[in-house]
Amino acid sequence: MKHPIKIMQIGDGNFMRGFFDLAVEKLQVPFSIVSVAATERGKTVKQLEEQQLQFTVKERGLKDGEVVEEETIVKAIQDTINPYKNWHGFLQYAQSETLEMIVSNTTEAGIYYENIPYPTACPTSYAAKLTVFLKHYYDHFQGEKQLAIVPLELIEQNGKALKNICLQHAKDWAFPTAFLEWLATLAFCNTLVDRIVTGYPLDYKGKDALYTVCEPYFLFVIDQIEPFKHWPTSLELPFIFGDLDMYRKRKVAILNGSHILLSAFGKIYNYKTVREAFSNAGIRAFIEKVTNDFTQRFQVDEDYQQDVFERFLNPFIEHHLYDIQLNELSKWQARIAPYAETEIYYQALAIGIFAMNPTRFSMRESDDVIEKLTDIHEQFEQGQAEKMQQFIEQYFQCDAIEVIKQLSTINRLLEEIACDN
Repeated sequence: MKHPIKIMQIGDGNFMRGFFDLAVEKLQVPFSIVSVAATERGKTVKQLEEQQLQFTVKERGLKDGEVVEEETIVKAIQDTINPYKNWHGFLQYAQSETLEMIVSNTTEAGIYYENIPYPTACPTSYAAKLTVFLKHYYDHFQGEKQLAIVPLELIEQNGKALKNICLQHAKDWAFPTAFLEWLATLAFCNTLVDRIVTGYPLDYKGKDALYTVCEPYFLFVIDQIEPFKHWPTSLELPFIFGDLDMYRKRKVAILNGSHILLSAFGKIYNYKTVREAFSNAGIRAFIEKVTNDFTQRFQVDEDYQQDVFERFLNPFIEHHLYDIQLNELSKWQARIAPYAETEIYYQALAIGIFAMNPTRFSMRESDDVIEKLTDIHEQFEQGQAEKMQQFIEQYFQCDAIEVIKQLSTINRLLEEIACDN
């Protein structure tokens, strides 16, 4: 039995399929989805059509210490559109009596503002597409119906950011004040999504071109319950409603903070993957001290920390530290520095600064950053700490004297960590 199409999803990549589409299928939500290509290439739309709008997702990893391998055939998608080839067909959905929600995953780069004329064909920008669609929807229903907008892109306050851009487009294109007022009342949800989706596995021997692999862990945090109030619930697929701040803070500090620490240890001890580095007992013990400090200071549920560590040891995921090392300076700024008020965090930051020495280790940074860090480290190794202190104060905004104290004895700290193995 086919359910009415109540969800339009913009973006059909691995994450959307392994996170949102799988959740709709497993929860047995009585809605169907129209999947809209986010880019002109539209490769997945073609593959979906060739596979009768079905694909398989495999959850594979560790859960409570046990290996989980579970396949689900996802049949929730009922229609597809490539708006770059069928702009009119896309806008026709603005007349849908059943449509209730627009969900998107256009990557972090997808939510941006570009001052463009009113488009008569499909624009590249997601926000521009959405604004035009909402104007058609508003006109057709004369402002008497509403849609919920649920972005999954990994930017802070993603719903608010998207809404502001849509409002700006509406002003640029001189849309009526009544539309602007209606647009301002729409629910643009802020969300936080957490699941590792690795996509098509190299060891897969079947014929499903969209076969997708993800880890068992799933978390979906949404700041508004109204759009989801009629959805089924499941402890296995938690939708959490409320303030995102705590969830975002713990994810950034514990999951992402551990990742950037592991990337530094990878350089220092020559490890290639998250699992390989975290399997070193000394490194794991140090990271546990850091995350325990954060958990205690901010009263975070300890179960989350253990879930993260279990995810690091997933034997089916090869998470390369090289990928984490891209633009690492900004990651140390966001993931470690805000919590640098205790000795263990000063030590963690010192390890990060040590690993950001271009004369010792390779760095995936701009030439300007590499040149700056090279000069700072050369001065510090010559016994001149002034530039290092200025750098720490400017970029990390914490007690530079305490960090420099740890940096001055960094070799002893690293030896202690190595001996703990």
